Amino acid sequence: MQDLNICILGCGGYAYEVMNELRNTKGIKFSFASRDISKAESFQRKFDGTHAFGTYEEAMENPEIEAVYIFSPHNLHQNHAQLAISNSKHVLVEKPIARNLREGKEMIASANNANVNLMVAENYRFLPTVVKAAEIIRSDDESGIGSLRTIKITSENYREPEGWRRDLETSGGGVFIDAGIHLVNLMTSLAGFPEKISAAIPIAVFHESEGEDALNLFATYSKGVSATIFFSRSTNIQKAVQEIVIDGSTGRIQFSPFANKLTITKGNLKRTVRLKNSTRGTQEMISSFRNLVLYEEPNKMPGEMGLNDLSIVMSAYESARDRSQVTPKKFI
Repeated sequence: MQDLNICILGCGGYAYEVMNELRNTKGIKFSFASRDISKAESFQRKFDGTHAFGTYEEAMENPEIEAVYIFSPHNLHQNHAQLAISNSKHVLVEKPIARNLREGKEMIASANNANVNLMVAENYRFLPTVVKAAEIIRSDDESGIGSLRTIKITSENYREPEGWRRDLETSGGGVFIDAGIHLVNLMTSLAGFPEKISAAIPIAVFHESEGEDALNLFATYSKGVSATIFFSRSTNIQKAVQEIVIDGSTGRIQFSPFANKLTITKGNLKRTVRLKNSTRGTQEMISSFRNLVLYEEPNKMPGEMGLNDLSIVMSAYESARDRSQVTPKKFI
């Protein structure tokens, strides 16, 4: 099996969490770069890496590195992507693609001009539950749930933002651009791109953060289809809740995104569909990126899809600010 040499840019807490999920992925060799060489070396030892770099520039100049996975704060996504692209490295960048649409569009243009691949690291796109639910929704036989009517997405926990995530200039927003965007991608995977967006931001609980700590979104589609996202990092509960309920004209699908099953209910009949275990979709995501780079397989999460998700987030912010209904711009 041919290996893809990927360098992790940014050795922080979330990179550590993801690397714990990716450590046994076949066909990939990891290197690590940080402005603090001790962090890069620590990651190299922990995850059996091939190289540790004390600067991002040094990493990009190494001919063995073929691609990067960007974990830096949102305000640095464009700069670090551009550094990689200028050195002909393929780019996997954490969501959101950037902190605003302009930066995201410029990243895509640079990658296209340099003929390198740009993919957004949106693991929810690859979750077995989401993939299976989308398949059932699109089914027109007895395994389906009829015509799609509503999607209700709930995600609540109690987790105060820390560090740069508290700063609007760095993050581009609050918790919705940072984590709620996962649920936006889930919504579009199931129902497609919405026609209209309305949103409201509840009263803040965490006052140290400049951005919102919760946001509720209502999306409308053609033929009366609608979707809701209730997202909160400031609900004072002991255990996090994440639940998806999809109603069709003949049945209902329910699941938790990271579970290995979903339930289909039709009247008095209830059926459980068992799925393979997944490390939050991250192994499927990184393998898809590998196959994109090495074998030119389709890009399952291209930059334009990342722009679509970011466009919905920005429309939600605009709607909440102006108390208006907003038409999001679609890029693909």
